[in-house]
Amino acid sequence: MEQMLGDKFSLKADLIIGIGDLSNLTGVSARQLRYWEEKKYIESVTDGKSSARKYKFEMFYKVRAIKLLLDEGLTLAKAAEQAEQQRQKVEICKKFVNAVFTDVVIEDPEKVLGKIMMGYLDEDQKRKVVGIVAEGRSYIEVQTKK
Repeated sequence: MEQMLGDKFSLKADLIIGIGDLSNLTGVSARQLRYWEEKKYIESVTDGKSSARKYKFEMFYKVRAIKLLLDEGLTLAKAAEQAEQQRQKVEICKKFVNAVFTDVVIEDPEKVLGKIMMGYLDEDQKRKVVGIVAEGRSYIEVQTKK
């Protein structure tokens, strides 16, 4: 599928949505979005062709997080700060997954269960870490080559 979409396609980085779509998807008014952008809590992208505000799809997640935190009673500044911290945590997790995970083995496609191959613990490659996603629980296991 990646070949069909191009070598470096990323939904989060490459999909651009307009302010109206972002507003509809998140329940945050276009006026609020413009204000948040003015305050530098979110940012739009310019294509040089029009003055309409457009956003990378990843901004959807940040706007949604800010809105949920506002709904919990946080101030806009605090909600934006926490949403940014959440975004950074997700980025750290993605870096880890991309660097460490070597494969995912689907063992039960109907129940979406399997194993996540997380690499070796030692240079001799005798002990590997496997994440197990089983029915009702998930855990980590160290498997030793005999």
